[in-house]
Amino acid sequence: MSFRRRGPIARSRSGRDLPRFAQLAIVGLVSAVTALALRADPAPVARPIIATTDIIGSIDVGSGAHLVDAIGLARDMGAEALIVRLDTPGGLLSATRDMVQAELSSTIPIIFWVGPPGAHAGSAGVFLTLAANVAAMSPSSNIGAAHPIDVGGGSPQTKKRDDKSASEDAVLAQKIENDTAAMARGIAERRSRNVEWAEQAVRESVSITAAEALNRKVIDLIAEDLPELLQKLDGRVIDLGGAGGDNKRTLHTAGAELHPLDWSVKDRLVHFLADPQIAYLIGMLGVLGILAELYHPGTIIPGVVGVICLLIAGVAFQMLPISAGAVALLALGVGLLAAELYAGGHGAFIVAGIICIVIGSLLLVGHIGNGFYADRDFGIGWREVAPVALALAVIAWTIVFNVSRVAHGKLISGAQVLLGQIGTVREAFDARPDAASDACEGTILVNGELWRACAEVQLTPGTRARVLAVENLVLRVAPEHEAK
Repeated sequence: MSFRRRGPIARSRSGRDLPRFAQLAIVGLVSAVTALALRADPAPVARPIIATTDIIGSIDVGSGAHLVDAIGLARDMGAEALIVRLDTPGGLLSATRDMVQAELSSTIPIIFWVGPPGAHAGSAGVFLTLAANVAAMSPSSNIGAAHPIDVGGGSPQTKKRDDKSASEDAVLAQKIENDTAAMARGIAERRSRNVEWAEQAVRESVSITAAEALNRKVIDLIAEDLPELLQKLDGRVIDLGGAGGDNKRTLHTAGAELHPLDWSVKDRLVHFLADPQIAYLIGMLGVLGILAELYHPGTIIPGVVGVICLLIAGVAFQMLPISAGAVALLALGVGLLAAELYAGGHGAFIVAGIICIVIGSLLLVGHIGNGFYADRDFGIGWREVAPVALALAVIAWTIVFNVSRVAHGKLISGAQVLLGQIGTVREAFDARPDAASDACEGTILVNGELWRACAEVQLTPGTRARVLAVENLVLRVAPEHEAK
């Protein structure tokens, strides 16, 4: 009977008590894990990235290339949007078209903000602002006056038309105006903005303030500064359009991380040179240099400076492609360094050559596009150009200095070096019986070398004599005190 009583007890412990221990262990483990999870810091939430950049000054090839690069860089880094701060009086229509095309075809939202207060979006700035997905302005800023003018500073349509050429200029001006007005209307229609005002800005050069622009639906909002702009952009739905149909995106800009995009050295240099005032002064300096060389042939330096300035002006006025101008400047710089050896000696060619090489190198390579198998940040900047230019200057100057010193120094070898030297007689100069005169021969030590010599008088060993001439490896000497 004891066996039957122990059986149920044993089954009870193995069937009921052991699962209860396992349950308690599981509950304890879960409690511990939960407590650790509650004490652990929550995983950080990734902040959205907003890329920012500035376009200040004229609209030209440099600023156009920078905007295209900025859009590509912002897209590659996965930015929520690209914000461009704009303050411009206008610029080239060709560069404006390239920038507008980049905005309209962008796959990320582009926001243009005319700021800070007091800034303006004049002429070309109107098209850039209208083409943005979101157009914003700061208080006290203005936009407008987009009528096209020629590089002479006025509209050909306003000039006298007293001859056939003036009439042709008027027709050409009208064609440009109509084409520019159509461009403004097309941009405004695509972005659902005031089409009538966009055309008036081109044909009548109207200009309005930020408040008026908002009321007329030229822009989307007004923001005092960048933080206020980010606050007002948060939650805004952007329609990127495109061939894929509905392509809307909601902006998340609250607490976003700002990522400024710097200009490349090439774009910054082109932007500086393309300023109309700078380009004009450089071009006129080049003309003056060429004229000075023509009036005074052989001065060389004015001509060299003139050629350099004309090449730079050609790049600035887009008369010469940037890459071609860069290669020409590099070739001219190398040629000037070589010319210093033959026609220089004063260092001016070295300075001019280094200037050409530096400018040409900076213009040669900027940011690389996706079509080139290299990183987008690949390029040439001051960190690469400055050491190379300095090394070239030091090497060129060292070579020129040594060559000049050798060319202007005294000869240290050859027969002519012995003329006038003082030597010591080693073997006596004895008169020869068969000599036709009283000449005698002996040996003399000159500059550590023994030479056969002849003299018109008898010389004893140890006597000092001066070399008068060299005749077929035989020196003609005379006593030191008698030689003239």
